[in-house]
Amino acid sequence: MGKKRKLRKLMHEREVTAPSLVICVGKKCCDRAESRAVVDAARSYAAAQHPRIHVETVGCLHVCKSGPIAATYPVIKFRKHVGKKRARKLIDKLDR
Repeated sequence: MGKKRKLRKLMHEREVTAPSLVICVGKKCCDRAESRAVVDAARSYAAAQHPRIHVETVGCLHVCKSGPIAATYPVIKFRKHVGKKRARKLIDKLDR
């Protein structure tokens, strides 16, 4: 099963229908504290600026070479090296 298909299935199982930023918090690609900091910053930004955008976490997206990794949903596109600033930009793009 492909990575996009796997992510789509996971989001369907979680019953996520809103546009979302999905961030990997697995331990292979980067330090978990780093990815958790990105998640916390993205969640607070989304809640304040774009309340209809959700920030979800997954264990591993299996694109581990350049973490932290994030994906947009429902149009799935993977992004590498996602920091707090890039997460904010992705959330802004999702709300268009």
